[in-house]
Amino acid sequence: MNAAAHQWTAGLAVGLHLADREQKAGKATLEPLAGGFAAYMLTKLPDLLEPATTPNHRQFFHSLAFASLLGVGLHKLHQCQPEEAADKFWKALGMLAISSYLIHLALDATTAKSLPLFGKL
Repeated sequence: MNAAAHQWTAGLAVGLHLADREQKAGKATLEPLAGGFAAYMLTKLPDLLEPATTPNHRQFFHSLAFASLLGVGLHKLHQCQPEEAADKFWKALGMLAISSYLIHLALDATTAKSLPLFGKL
């Protein structure tokens, strides 16, 4: 799957999730649009860390082990209850970045090369 497909999938998934959450809360802000755009941009992170220069570029930062670490981090962030506005912003950005990264890895896992268990460190 190409970079544009990763970006659009992440942007739409996050934007729709945030829009649904806002609708259930009975509010309307620009958060779904901003979050979707952030996810669109942040889903490039795995390929910035391990550029797709060869068909075998998927190593540790494209591995199931790293995805597991990210999942734990996302869970911990979700449990965090910041009180300050700046801390809430950083929590939201962290959750967006991790979610976007995991969407990228999930899409990569559906390809013939899939994801290595650990890859090279």
